[in-house]
Amino acid sequence: MEIKLSVIVPVYNVEKYIKRCLDSLLAQTYRNLEIILVDDGSTDKSGLICDDYARKDCRIQVIHKKNGGIVSARKVGILYATGEYTTNVDPDDWIEPEAYETMVERLNEYSTDIVAMGYKKEYTDFVEECWGGMPDGYYLRDTFWNIFHDRVDKAAFFCQPVDMSLCNKVIRTELWKKHQLACPDKLKKNVDDAVIFPCLLDMKSIYVEAKFFYHYCVRKTSILWETKNQDYKCFLELSRHLILSLRNNNVKNKLDETFLLYKILYHMILDVPERLISADRCMIYPQIMPKSNIIVYGKGVFANRLMNRIKEMEYCNIVENVDKFDVEKLRGISNEQYDYIVVAIFNSSIVTETIRFLIKFGIPESKVCYMDKKNMRIDALPFEIKGMWGWL
Repeated sequence: MEIKLSVIVPVYNVEKYIKRCLDSLLAQTYRNLEIILVDDGSTDKSGLICDDYARKDCRIQVIHKKNGGIVSARKVGILYATGEYTTNVDPDDWIEPEAYETMVERLNEYSTDIVAMGYKKEYTDFVEECWGGMPDGYYLRDTFWNIFHDRVDKAAFFCQPVDMSLCNKVIRTELWKKHQLACPDKLKKNVDDAVIFPCLLDMKSIYVEAKFFYHYCVRKTSILWETKNQDYKCFLELSRHLILSLRNNNVKNKLDETFLLYKILYHMILDVPERLISADRCMIYPQIMPKSNIIVYGKGVFANRLMNRIKEMEYCNIVENVDKFDVEKLRGISNEQYDYIVVAIFNSSIVTETIRFLIKFGIPESKVCYMDKKNMRIDALPFEIKGMWGWL
């Protein structure tokens, strides 16, 4: 029988984008879909738009609920899912027509728990294909984690050979339900990581392939770009959840703790970078001293959060902010005007390419500063998480 695929779309105040998202779902060449729209108490016209689409296509059902956040919306969605497999699409993103047909072909061929593909990150001026570098193919769990960790170990700093996004994956519904329902409701950011990481630990098998159907649209008004007072509490809750996921799963003896340490530091750097910068020390870039003059290379979420924290703390002076599209600005800045160019990028392969480019561009290697793996140690963690680390 043809596989039925449930598609969960958590919706909250996205009236500008939701039609594009839903049109991309209705344009899928694979037709056996169950599209579950969870309106999480929208105060704009998002809910009405969802209802209008449901009247047009019987595969769409709309659930209206009080606002509770994305975790609660996805929990409602997974409880309504009746397909053998489930996937997620965020309402401000879209997906190419052949996506689900291709993924279901892999499910029919391999009967795996998860199919994972890449995704495209859409910025205002360009589109970036995102792929962690795991070789294409079918893997049993232990083999997957052995290769995964080997790639983490060989990378310059942080890498995810398979990313922790829900949207570019199809997951067996019962597996997703188990870990979605266990996800803490209070999480507002990084909610995909809290589900995908335990799913990857708990699965029997996975198929990975470097194809790029999902379009993640980068918006500076999204929650990832926001700074909130509860960010640190949410970071602690996510760290606790990830540590317990590893402790409670019998794959933990196969998986070195290195990746989990990097993963927690990754979220710390992204969400609460002020915790890594004290009055006299920057743990992630120890070369940078108070009152140093720096150029920040990168304009993503991390670079922006880092610059905001540096300015708030008046830790050092930011001479300029550049990326690959305006790097020519560097020609107008003499070496004496700055101490370091800080590469504020996470992806280790992009960091490596950037360092080579800057050196070739004429920047002295001694002035190029990046997040080195050797600086990512347990002693950089807050004391609350150091206590949790002892659970492993």
